[in-house]
Amino acid sequence: MKTRLHIIALLPLAAFSLSCERENVPHIGPEGYHSSNVEVKAMAELPEGWIPMTKAASDITNIDDTELQSRGFGVYAFYTGTEEYSSATDSSAYRKFGLVLNNRKFEYATSTWSNSGKAEFWPASDGENLTLFAYAPWDTWNGLVQYDGKVPTIQYDNFVAQDLSVAELSKQRDLLWGTNTSGDPHKNVEKDDYDPEGTVDFHFRHAVAKVHLNVKGTLPGEVRNHISSGGESHIMEGTPTAPENGNSSFTENNPVFKVANTSEYFEPGDQESERISLGLISVTITYDVRYYHAIKEQTQTETMVQTRYRTNTQESTGAVYAVSGQRYLVEEVTLKGFNQTGTLVLDNATSYAPTWINTARFSGPAPEYVLNGSNVLTQSMQYVPAATVESNFSTYTGITETASDLMSGYFLYAIPRESTSGDRIAVTIKYHKLNVSGTLAASQSRELLQKQTRSISRTRKRSITSERKKLRKSNGSQRLGWGAEDWSTVYNNNGSKESDYTFSDSWPDWDTAEWGPWSDSEWGEWQDVSSTDWSPASETLTSAVVNYNDDNAPNLSGEIITNLEGGRVYDMNLIVAGDKIELDVVPRPWDLKEFEFDYDANENIIIQPLTYDSSFIDYADASGNIYINNRMGKFFFQLGAGKYASWQASLVGDAAFGFCDEDGNWILDEHGNRVASIRHAIDPEVMNYIYIKPINTEASVTSHAKLRIYYIDATGDAVVALNLVEMSGVTEWTIWQNAN
Repeated sequence: MKTRLHIIALLPLAAFSLSCERENVPHIGPEGYHSSNVEVKAMAELPEGWIPMTKAASDITNIDDTELQSRGFGVYAFYTGTEEYSSATDSSAYRKFGLVLNNRKFEYATSTWSNSGKAEFWPASDGENLTLFAYAPWDTWNGLVQYDGKVPTIQYDNFVAQDLSVAELSKQRDLLWGTNTSGDPHKNVEKDDYDPEGTVDFHFRHAVAKVHLNVKGTLPGEVRNHISSGGESHIMEGTPTAPENGNSSFTENNPVFKVANTSEYFEPGDQESERISLGLISVTITYDVRYYHAIKEQTQTETMVQTRYRTNTQESTGAVYAVSGQRYLVEEVTLKGFNQTGTLVLDNATSYAPTWINTARFSGPAPEYVLNGSNVLTQSMQYVPAATVESNFSTYTGITETASDLMSGYFLYAIPRESTSGDRIAVTIKYHKLNVSGTLAASQSRELLQKQTRSISRTRKRSITSERKKLRKSNGSQRLGWGAEDWSTVYNNNGSKESDYTFSDSWPDWDTAEWGPWSDSEWGEWQDVSSTDWSPASETLTSAVVNYNDDNAPNLSGEIITNLEGGRVYDMNLIVAGDKIELDVVPRPWDLKEFEFDYDANENIIIQPLTYDSSFIDYADASGNIYINNRMGKFFFQLGAGKYASWQASLVGDAAFGFCDEDGNWILDEHGNRVASIRHAIDPEVMNYIYIKPINTEASVTSHAKLRIYYIDATGDAVVALNLVEMSGVTEWTIWQNAN
């Protein structure tokens, strides 16, 4: 039997799978020579891709799953027999290798991954190995991949920004390389190394770093004192939203009786008679019969209150302020210390970390990046003439206590670099202080939220109809001559008297189809619900004095000792404090979203959302990242009754963490191995606790994994991932261990 090589692309995962038995030993030759050994076949779904962590312009590429599908990825696969593959082997040793896949393209179409070449197969004999490498996207890098008999490499030089202009930043491209689930290359693997057999998973990772520039100040700002306001004026009325239905209330009327369809006198044949005995004499009494239909009706009314809103009703007013103090505008920011060239080696030497060689810095004393008003410097920061500030005062806010993006949403892709005490990134900022005094005239507006209500109703009826009769007596064939009104009380058909219309018949069930149409009432008056704060617009300084202290414009420099690691985002923060600048760098994950949650909040009641114990956590952020470093993390949640009877917790991502008990002891399976997941029955009375700790407390790289909670179905399969985290945009916690 032949076992095929199956290739699966996932983002951040991309995967292969190779198949069983080979017919002959591979020989020296170009790619595809031993095609009887390995068949490449795509066989998995592509999950969701990266969540962009920036508001970058659309022409700057952040690879996601859709782009990977449309642009493809490339794969190399080497056969080395029973020998081990080594990237240190010189090119003459190529004769020992069979090149199974030579930069083979994989692409996605009609929900299926396929390759651009013919079928290949796994080696059949035990101990015979394949080594596989991958990169993405194909359409950017396939012409720049180099292979000299050692290991595939990719030169990144052409996509390094040369300045901070829109044109240069738009040329930047993301570069991804593939690893196994542990962040290492797929080296010297056999088909039975994987489950399912022959499936090789490629986890695509960012090989470059992403750098953002932000600025904030601790400088004394301007003071604004309100002097007067003009009268409020109405601007416009917004379009009401669709009505929102409120709660319905039901009213049931008391039963109403009607007597209908009274018959005329009937002929004598329409009589009833009875024989009564008066001692020795028998007398026949004849009754005239008059029939009625008695109807009992009941009405039910449903009343509903509807509410609708409008949100863009606006008011405006004029305002006058006395302004004094300072504003700070940026003339220029320069950076130095980045790599200009570098080569990515697809055979990474350190888990999760890309291997870069032949890196070189920009040369010469001039700064490598200059940020000013002629490129992407954010407009509100730009140094402009005083007259421009006066005429458009609200635009040029300058440096404030709130951190602001300096690059208008753009960013730098940087070739990774290691830093030492003498090898730093240097940052220089030149800014100007404006002394401002005068009167500020501004129009102000605010937005009102208003609502309108009305009541609408509909009715339905049900009824019971029963036949009744009245009698009057006659003697024999002669009537007694009583008047037409001399009728007896009402009788039921069985002859018993009934003094009223109390029915023994049961009401029929309500039929919802019997509801009549909704009857609309008029909408009430608009009522104010809430309003935003007044926000100034079109501010103009009048009788103003705006002075630049040009002779005192600080030209502040600082240096940052920082690595730039592939796959990380670096927020480079410039803090201006009078005559000095403080610099700090905050690295964070270049986050990944692996699939869309299939979640129904009604499946089981969530009594306690997934929560972390802060005493076990070093740091957590608003993006759902939990840093536990070398310590144990503690999490807990509680589920109520519902569709599922059990849950499962799994760690998805880097194989850097494991489950333990509250004392820190590893949870092991029957073979003594650390478990990959834990399960428990859903008990509404039980709080579920999960303990996690790093496997390697001396890791030299940063590792992470997602803590994912699943429902377990009746067959024992994990079927639905729960969204247990009460944070906007966060569906699960990501556990991090920083490098030590």
